[in-house]
Amino acid sequence: MSKPNPAFWIALDAGGTMTDTVIVEPGGRFLAGKALTNKRDEAESFLSSIRDAAASDGKTPRDIFPYAHSTVYAGTILLNTLLSHTGANVGLLITQGLEDYLMMEKAEGAWLGYGYSDQLHTVTHQHQPPVIPRNRIRGVQERIDMFGTVVIPINVGEIREQAQALVGQGAEVLAVMFMFAHLNPVHEQEVRRAIQEILPHIPVVLSSDMAPTHKEYTRLATVVAQAYTAERAREQFYRVDQTAKEQGFIREVATLLAHGGTAPISHPRIFESYASGPIGGVMGGQYVGEILGDPNAVCCDVGGTSFDVGIIRDGRLPIAREPQLLSYRTNLPMVLTQSIGAGMGSELGVDPLTAKLAIGPKSAGSDVGVCYRYPQPTVTDCHVVLGYVNPDYFLGGDVKLDVDRASQALEPLAKHFHVSVGDFAEGATMLLHDYMYQHLHTMLRGRGYDPSDYVMFMYGGGGPLELYGLMDRIRFKDTITFPFAAVFSAFGALCAPTRYRYHQSIVAAYPPTNDSISRQIKIGALNQINEAWQALEQRAQSDFAQHGWDFSEARLTHYAYVRYTNQLSDFEVPFKSPRLQSLDDLALLMKEFEHVYTTIYPKQALYSELGYQILEVALVAELESPRRQLPIESLAGPTPPSAAEKGIRKAHWHGESVAFRIYEMDEIRAGNCILGPAIVEHPATTLLVAPGWQARFDERRLIHYEPV
Repeated sequence: MSKPNPAFWIALDAGGTMTDTVIVEPGGRFLAGKALTNKRDEAESFLSSIRDAAASDGKTPRDIFPYAHSTVYAGTILLNTLLSHTGANVGLLITQGLEDYLMMEKAEGAWLGYGYSDQLHTVTHQHQPPVIPRNRIRGVQERIDMFGTVVIPINVGEIREQAQALVGQGAEVLAVMFMFAHLNPVHEQEVRRAIQEILPHIPVVLSSDMAPTHKEYTRLATVVAQAYTAERAREQFYRVDQTAKEQGFIREVATLLAHGGTAPISHPRIFESYASGPIGGVMGGQYVGEILGDPNAVCCDVGGTSFDVGIIRDGRLPIAREPQLLSYRTNLPMVLTQSIGAGMGSELGVDPLTAKLAIGPKSAGSDVGVCYRYPQPTVTDCHVVLGYVNPDYFLGGDVKLDVDRASQALEPLAKHFHVSVGDFAEGATMLLHDYMYQHLHTMLRGRGYDPSDYVMFMYGGGGPLELYGLMDRIRFKDTITFPFAAVFSAFGALCAPTRYRYHQSIVAAYPPTNDSISRQIKIGALNQINEAWQALEQRAQSDFAQHGWDFSEARLTHYAYVRYTNQLSDFEVPFKSPRLQSLDDLALLMKEFEHVYTTIYPKQALYSELGYQILEVALVAELESPRRQLPIESLAGPTPPSAAEKGIRKAHWHGESVAFRIYEMDEIRAGNCILGPAIVEHPATTLLVAPGWQARFDERRLIHYEPV
């Protein structure tokens, strides 16, 4: 029986509140769907969300999956495992003398995860309980020095005793992290062989496989993250994959990795997908920026729990080398996004110390607010009371919201501040907008960026609704939201290539002088960089072979991480060729570093007299996937068709009751302009057009939010 020709593209973003689906049909039309996220069984909300999207075109999942080219699932499985402390029981084997290293938290664990105001008052902080208790951490006699030379050989008999003891204490997975294993993994590999001979059913995770880079603490946190989350999370991924196959999908479900590429769920370093949701939006923003010819973009995601911002400059994704994972720093390169706990489900309350209104960081998640089933008032309750959100059209009417309950829940807060319920609700949304503005302003101005040089993309379920609150205070080159804003992060996952990223530590120097000794040092650096790049290519070939992919079709990008001698931070520098052919090439690499350096610091900060160090290299290997096009439509006139009009609704605006025209999003055509005051409704989101502003739909139905 011949296999059906692939025609559909499916992507999902499973957030803390909603699981969003986008299905792209052969003609380029988007089908959007949503379902409340089921954190206990994400396979259920996975299928429910796809069913909702398919139903918008009169189809079922069984009509879609057999003809699907790919299914990308960007979820919160790993993050939820960490947050809920429901990971595997892990035993850790570590170089003797470092048994307490994990609990030291690199001296910053008391600050990570706290907002700025909380960081000022560390007396109130609580350390995260260690994911591995101290009694399941064992020191091992071994030592490899800083040059990768074996100094103290490993005792295989001791390893077997320690492993059996840890398993006897309930360890389900064994993690291994030895000093300088990133330079010479021989001891970690011996440990794996020794354990597999006597305990073949116990997974063994090596730091030299997960993160062969310098900085022992981040390498330790990385291997612990994989050991603690991967096996449990993979069970959820496999249930999602099995559900897809039961509906007729003939391939393997993929997931979005932290660095912006996709990989099958069988990817061995599956922990790399732990923060894939916000990254999808930035990937989508990069793609739309390419279409519009705008290489500088600010990507803003307003979800149920948080406000996430990523900045794209010169078309390049910003990569964070050591992002935080709860109270740990990991060696897990990821697309840089910065978040605050300010979303549609953010809980409202009164700060007991200041008696001022507090928003978040707690969130109702899929319980939405008092208007649905959350016990405390939230931002969504405010929007319902103000009249901005239609209580009978939330998720297309599948979820009914109670205006009276929302109003009653806000009344005690309104009395505390001596205002009406309507004025309180409006004041709370203004405070939310102030939080968002401060976050955006800090990210842009802190980097010396001018907003007028950037286009701003606003998306997420709450993005179109909150857009009006920012535009009076910060003006971008252009401000764009989307009819499919609620599923934009899922769309972004479809824009991502199949991409693996590899890192390897080295120790290389480039002296500022050019005498005979300096030349020998430079030649050594050239050879080390080339050898490391070759080793990374071999790792990539091995991974590609496991999936049956043709490595010759991969696009390879080589990087070196360069710093001035003895500086603490280095910078990612791409090199156009796969190898350094001469010392001239090495000098060119240093010049490229200085170009990168001066995009962040002024030219006066250049200090080539110090010489340079290269302590890490990287390789990106990717297979470009055909990107889903945004269809271009014929432009209609500025007046929307009568089919888009849904009447008039009174809403609270600046202390008064104002009549807002109501429109249906899917009926608005390319070329139409919606003049404020207006509200454009969609089953998954709401666009509020303020008085004095307009929403203009261009030829791709991208929505430009502009002053009249």
